[in-house]
Amino acid sequence: MGYVGSHGVATLRKYKYSGVDHSIVAKYILQPFWSRFVNVFPLWFPPNMITLTGFMFLLTSALLGFLYSPHLDTAPPRWVHLAHGILLFLYQTFDAVDGKQARRTNSSSPLGELFDHGCDALACAFESLAFGSTAMCGNATFWFWVISAVPFYFATWEHYFTNTLVLPIVNGPTEGLMLIYVCHIVTFFTGAEWWAQDFRKSVPLLNWVPLVPEISLYGIVLFLMIAFAVIPTIGSK
Repeated sequence: MGYVGSHGVATLRKYKYSGVDHSIVAKYILQPFWSRFVNVFPLWFPPNMITLTGFMFLLTSALLGFLYSPHLDTAPPRWVHLAHGILLFLYQTFDAVDGKQARRTNSSSPLGELFDHGCDALACAFESLAFGSTAMCGNATFWFWVISAVPFYFATWEHYFTNTLVLPIVNGPTEGLMLIYVCHIVTFFTGAEWWAQDFRKSVPLLNWVPLVPEISLYGIVLFLMIAFAVIPTIGSK
């Protein structure tokens, strides 16, 4: 049967999703919220439609970034940053409740999980574009995409071999997305230029840092993400 093969089809029918999220924030704050929010959707509402709607929020966010900052190196109107933050929060919420809706309606399927993870993979690129416009990253936006894609790839790779998706106590889908939409909302008040100027100007408390050349604040964030997100993720897998 083409790419999957008869053995793959037989195995696919037996597949059952298994995941563990060790995030404290998710356990005590977000999961209770998501468990209530899923009741917004009627029982006839397809889980895949929730997934698609959440994905469209991020697509809209990326389009806003492109329209108002085509090269991701100019400051868009401040309301765009607020929109980025709200749309990312909605994406995170819808991405979390689509599975709950599937279990609630007894309609879980491997195809639904494949669709969900496919949207998540594309979301890495679209949110990178949105953040690139917020932080005026220009060509450096590519590296923010790499940083988001690498942990996603390794987590999916581990899932493939262990049959369980394990999210650590601090992880991208929870704390990572929360940090990003907080950054979007903060930029609504500070302006995008705050990210592009030397980090000592953006954060006056760091004026004392000597012997360091002028580095944009988003450059510092890029370095910290590599040091504390990408490298530990690769090392743990």
